[in-house]
Amino acid sequence: KTMATSTEDTLLLDRKEVLTQCEKIFYFTLGTLALAGGIGSTVIGTMNLFSDFKNFPIHFYAIFFGVVITVLEANRFLSFPYMSSAVKFQLLIEEWIHLFATTWGRAALYLFEALLLVTYGGWLDWLGFAYMTVLAIFAMLLAMSAGKKLDSIKSVMKDMSRGVNMNDIAFVESKFDEWDTDKNGSISIHELRDVAIACGSPMSVAETEVAYNILDADRSGTITKREFLIWWKTQSTTWA
Repeated sequence: KTMATSTEDTLLLDRKEVLTQCEKIFYFTLGTLALAGGIGSTVIGTMNLFSDFKNFPIHFYAIFFGVVITVLEANRFLSFPYMSSAVKFQLLIEEWIHLFATTWGRAALYLFEALLLVTYGGWLDWLGFAYMTVLAIFAMLLAMSAGKKLDSIKSVMKDMSRGVNMNDIAFVESKFDEWDTDKNGSISIHELRDVAIACGSPMSVAETEVAYNILDADRSGTITKREFLIWWKTQSTTWA
């Protein structure tokens, strides 16, 4: 038993080393980059509005969607003052346009914003276009990667519990309790990362943020038992 425990600890350390390498590649989180892109797009759109008022509609839309992009990242920064109020607007936007509740949907929004910015044709607009286009590609790749890893985690956990009814509420709740290592009734982003490592699907910081956003439907900053049950019953999250 001691030898088995030692082997598991070694594997966990190896997986944490892999995670460290992932973080070196994807150090910046999608939320941080999107927030910067939203603010930058709003500023560029405002500058264009004052210098080219005859194309007011295009510049207005660039400003509007720049603000939308900024607000959609509110839940990632709940530790900052007044962000809880911004989250209310975020939930309203996601309720009106459910597409924006998904990472790939936001990737489409980033690309649309890039096209709005480039219509004016200045060097700053081209810079904004390049940034938002790269951000859209990055978001799409993260959506696929995080979704596949969540599916892999679910698959591993189901394989570890063969012979048990996977739709049994008591069984699903027991899995939630396993994830909730500090027993505070919710799953933190750190606990999600630990489970990913233990299941052989280590996530980078950026991937973990996207995966957490998939489960945290109410944007409260924690994953509740109800949210966990909804995710468990979801067939696939490959496109997050």
